[in-house]
Amino acid sequence: MSTLTCPKCGSDMRSYERNQVHVDQCTGCGGLFLDRGELESLVAAETAWHQPQPPQQQGGYQQQGQQAPYRGNDGGYGGGYGYGGKRKKSSFLSELFD
Repeated sequence: MSTLTCPKCGSDMRSYERNQVHVDQCTGCGGLFLDRGELESLVAAETAWHQPQPPQQQGGYQQQGQQAPYRGNDGGYGGGYGYGGKRKKSSFLSELFD
């Protein structure tokens, strides 16, 4: 197998496959190069990533006038994505080039 050369800087390129997408990446400048059809594959995957999820079915309805017990925080800083929490990936591409 012959080694691919980057058209931008002339360095060697390495090939890898991630999430069913074949990518060639330059070891010098870090440029990404896609084979034919891979861009369309990426666009389709990104579009599918942003499709709204179907609503989950609830087990049943609560009776009118009754509420679930309040489970508020106990005065701490719980809630949000603090320093140690994992954030949701913003797109398929952010996961691809993670």
